[in-house]
Order: sequence, then C-alpha cells, then structure tokens
Amino acid sequence: MDVNRLSILGAEINGLDLSSDLTDSEKLVIKNHLTENLVLIVKDQNLSPKDLVKISSLWGGAFEHPVFKGLEETPEVLQIENMGEQFHTNAHWHSDVTFEQKPPNVTLLYAIEVPEEGGNTLFSNQYLAYEELDAVIKSELDDLRAVHSNKSILELVGADVSAAKTVEHPIFRTHPDSGRKAIFLTQAFVQSIVGMDPDRSSSLLEDLYKHTYREKFIYEHKWTKGDLVIWDNRCVLHYAKHGYGDARRSMLRVTTNGEVPR
Repeated sequence: MDVNRLSILGAEINGLDLSSDLTDSEKLVIKNHLTENLVLIVKDQNLSPKDLVKISSLWGGAFEHPVFKGLEETPEVLQIENMGEQFHTNAHWHSDVTFEQKPPNVTLLYAIEVPEEGGNTLFSNQYLAYEELDAVIKSELDDLRAVHSNKSILELVGADVSAAKTVEHPIFRTHPDSGRKAIFLTQAFVQSIVGMDPDRSSSLLEDLYKHTYREKFIYEHKWTKGDLVIWDNRCVLHYAKHGYGDARRSMLRVTTNGEVPR
C-alpha cells in the first residue's frame, strides 16, 4: 500500500485491492489515514455494490438513505447517474443527510464511468474553517445549535413537505476520534440558528457558508474510472461540479451509520 498525502486535505492510496479481504492491520491503517487526512482516494478499484457495503463496515456499516431508493439487492447503495446539467442536484456545498438525528459518518463514492471533462468533486476542510473563523463569531456560536430539515429533499422528489422533519445539531462539532472541532453546517438543510433573532441568524449563516468553502480550504478531485473516494462527513463539505453536458457519469454511493453530533 502506497500512500501519498495531498496538501489541503486528502491522501491518495495505490496498491490496495478493496475487493479482497483486508487484514486487521490494513483496516486499521485505512481508518487511521481517513482520520488524519479526511479524504481518501483509493485508485484502480474493481468493486461491486456488495464490496462497497463490506468496506463500509470499517465505519459502522452501511446506512440506507431515508429518501432516495437504493439498488434492489443492496438498498444501502445508491446509483448516481448523469441526467443532463438541468437535472444536476448536488452543485452545492453540503455534508450528507445532516437532517437525521444520527447523520452518516462517512461517504464512499465509486466511479463506474466518468466523462473526459467535468464532473469533478470539491472537498472543503472544516477543521481549518473552524480554526480560521473570527474569534468573536466563534465565541458567539460556541454553544449554539442549528436546525436541519429534510424539506429541500422532499421538494426535490415531489414528496409531501408537510411530513418534513427537523433536528438540531451543534454548529461546531467535535470529532470523536481526532478530538478536533469542525464547522457543521449544510446550506441546503439548515433553516436557522436556535434561539437567535431570525434576521441575525440569516445574515450570520450566509457569512458562515461563504467562509466554509474559501479556496484555501479546498481540494478538487478529478475522477478516473475505478476511483473510490472516501470522506468524513463530520469534518468535510463536498460539492459536485457538472460541466459535462449529457456525457455519461455513473457512480455508486454508500454512506455509513453515524452518531449523534456532539
């Protein structure tokens, strides 16, 4: 296994076959590298949906998405297909499924087919975003929580928004393994800051969103077929770029079970 660390965040791994059974030592190395580097790019993989479910067990097992339907034999696995740029829904900075009481800890995204141009994914380091946040703002928000809702997802799929649910999570989340704090906000899912004047809440959230994806925090991944990218939702935001028209882009996605954010 050859590991090449990237600059802002992330590490690229070569010489590892994740379709085979991993030793306990290999499992520990992979988990430690994710904790240290936030994003792992494992090159040249040939994986089935069942392989992805098996790999997810390193981080607590696969999580079945509460809204989107997965594959028939492996319902925890979502197939993400390009439907043209007008139907592109992930061109926003987010952490996956934060509207759950226990949001998924980790996301695994596997490239089956990728376009020659476009379709990159951006990742933003939320440890750095927290550390470089203005001290006055950090102090003001230190013990506050934000309201997350699945309303936008229900609207997207044409479901009844009266069934929307909300949950409160801390604005600054402490990672249980690293002990580091990260900003934990997703613009598509967050509605307000708990207990704050609505105008102040809206203004402050807008400023925070812009801060979380400053260029200095970002790594941009150019996909190749067979890439498996694994990232930690507890301290990373991601953004799916388009720019490939109606070319084919096919991915398999698995998220893992999580814990209540603290």
